[in-house]
Parts: sequence; C-alpha cells; structure tokens
Amino acid sequence: MKRSLLTFMTLAALSTSLYAYSQADRIKDMRTMAQALSDVQKGILYNNKKLVHEGVSHLKTASGNIQIAPKNAMDYSSVFAKDQAANIVKYADRLDKSMKEGQKHAALTEYTSVLNQCVSCHNKIRKWNR
Repeated sequence: MKRSLLTFMTLAALSTSLYAYSQADRIKDMRTMAQALSDVQKGILYNNKKLVHEGVSHLKTASGNIQIAPKNAMDYSSVFAKDQAANIVKYADRLDKSMKEGQKHAALTEYTSVLNQCVSCHNKIRKWNR
C-alpha cells in the first residue's frame, strides 16, 4: 500500500512538472496584456465601457498567468512579479468599477496605476535602462 501511494505521488509530481511556463507562453501573455491595455485606453478615450471591461478581463487573465523562474535562491524577481501582477489586478478592478460608474478621470488614474506596475516590473525583471 505504501509503495503504491509513493508511486502515485511520484507520478503526480512528475506530471505536474511536465507543463512548464515557457518563454513563448510569457511572450504571448505579455502581448495579450499590451493589447488589453491598448483596448482599455481606447475604451476610455471613446467612452466605450464594453471595450474597457473586455480589456480589463483580458489583462487580469494574462497577468494571472505570469511566472518568472528565479535564477538563484536570492533572486526575488518571481515574488516581485507576482506582487506586481496582483497589483495590476487590483488597479484593473478599480478601473473597471470607475468606468462603470461613469468616473472617467478616476478610471484614467487607475489605468496609469496599472501602467506604472507594468513599467516597474519591466525595469526590475527585464533590466530596462532608466
């Protein structure tokens, strides 16, 4: 019984590690996030609540997928990226709520907050020159 349980647990662990978040996955998610931000901006400028809502939805989905593999035990970039993604979701929710309530200036402020999270992450993770 113990042997079969150990075998099952080993197989389960191996099967979950077969799917790794690849560079191609990350690029796809980043492109989705860029397009979603573009849609949100366009929706705010054209007063199109549906476009803003769809953009926010895509942005939240893609940001929830983001994974960064740490390079060593002291590399906290993966934790930082997860925190930034959580902040993006938080600000995106506020943006969507503001737009639904007709508060376009507040929605634009939240859009800027989302964009600041993106730039902050890219500065740290991708080592953009300042």
